[in-house]
Amino acid sequence: MTLPALRQIRRAYPDAYIELRGVLPQAKLATPEYVDRVERVDAAELAPLFLEEELPHSLRDRLNRFDLAVSFFADTSSVITRNLRQTGVRAVVGGPKRSLAETHAVYYLASVLEPLRLTLSDPVPTLAVGPRPSRAARLAFHPGSGSPRKNWPVARWVELIRQCESIFKDFLLIGGEADEDVVRAFLAHSDCRRLKTLLGADVVELSGALNVCTAFAGHDTGVSHLAAAVGTPTVALFGPTNPNVWAPLGSHVQVIRAPDGTMESIPVGDVVAALSDDSSAARELS
Repeated sequence: MTLPALRQIRRAYPDAYIELRGVLPQAKLATPEYVDRVERVDAAELAPLFLEEELPHSLRDRLNRFDLAVSFFADTSSVITRNLRQTGVRAVVGGPKRSLAETHAVYYLASVLEPLRLTLSDPVPTLAVGPRPSRAARLAFHPGSGSPRKNWPVARWVELIRQCESIFKDFLLIGGEADEDVVRAFLAHSDCRRLKTLLGADVVELSGALNVCTAFAGHDTGVSHLAAAVGTPTVALFGPTNPNVWAPLGSHVQVIRAPDGTMESIPVGDVVAALSDDSSAARELS
């Protein structure tokens, strides 16, 4: 969700060398479209930036060659901002100043543009992952998340795939490190014979796989944001978390919000209907 802000900075400074310090491997998605180089934000050499102590000369020498430093951290005590200024960086923009509870995360992160007198022209994150081939009628789905509270029951996913077998040619089950139990339960109860799996893939492989799918369904997760960013029609299911803050953005995204805040209250029929719309639209575009 930092991509729209990075895109605006790139447009404002098209000839600048831009280095991003972020969480790997996700941050690598920003190259080469938005930044020139990506390094680890949790590298040992950067640790003093987050502490109230004297900065080593090696860090000062590393950073004082930059004209501008922009921090995306919610730096309420201004420690990071002060330390960046001490390195000799010519201009420093501190972290977002808005309240995350009151605005979408994309706009919250993009508030760092205001001191630069820049305006976010497009809030929709986009990733170019290569040419988009003709889409086969494939549904990608991710039945897990980092929290069981955000998961639609496995039985609903099994029923969803059963009802969608007349809509899609095949299905791609996506699972990450935290999804082992959910994936195992789905495979144990589903009799879908046209099912492929993509488990533990890195973000580059996952982006490419999502790029060729007709539609995607998932929860409030990074995978849902990735699917939307590569342009795949996305259905995102939300229960206890707020889609006004965390939902993927874009006209190709449909958000289905649980009526009572619990994932169990989302009807299978609503998700089937949304995916049917996405499948029809994708076929018209291909």
